[in-house]
Amino acid sequence: MHNEKMADSRDMIGAHDAMRRQFGAMPALIAGVPAGDAASTEVVADHVLMMVDFLHAHHTSEDDHVWPRLRERCPDDVEPLIETMDQQHAFIDGELDALAEGGRRWRASADATDREAVAAVAERLLPALFEHLALEEERILPLIDQHLTEREWKAVVEASFGKVTFARRLLMLGMALNGASEEQAQLLRAAVPAVVWYVGRPIGTRLYRAHRERLSSASRGSDL
Repeated sequence: MHNEKMADSRDMIGAHDAMRRQFGAMPALIAGVPAGDAASTEVVADHVLMMVDFLHAHHTSEDDHVWPRLRERCPDDVEPLIETMDQQHAFIDGELDALAEGGRRWRASADATDREAVAAVAERLLPALFEHLALEEERILPLIDQHLTEREWKAVVEASFGKVTFARRLLMLGMALNGASEEQAQLLRAAVPAVVWYVGRPIGTRLYRAHRERLSSASRGSDL
């Protein structure tokens, strides 16, 4: 491993920023859907369920590919940090399950009570999610760069994206690029295969623009 190029995990910050934007906007997005509007409810509920799936995929790729390597390669005193990350994942994943369950119920009913319930879960999730993302950036990314190779890190990213369809991957790329700084965009460019960047980036940008417009039409609270 000592002859291989080491990881540069700064691309994770761009993915995290996209999650902050999407989940941060979610409570108002949900609350802004008119009660009884089944079509608009479906659009926003499907977005919620998509983001739940994406964050679950992100977490399971870390559980499967990052924590075991850090436990194996880092000093023993890093174990409490990994335990904290595990505990945060478990709590957040439980909240995501509640969000998905509420989202499916709301999609089926388009009812104001179900809408308010799922918006409340989305709001409740935010402090734990934001705390976790910040801790990961502060403490975990430096360990990844020190102890994982570039090849291993790209496998982690691929494992996360591999859990969603190709069209969904392109949409997620467009989502990550929307609002990204030039530095973050270049880090994302380095993290994905060249063909995905040159072919997928313009497609993903268009897909996310259309997705955002659908959300804006469905909810008075859309701010993406």
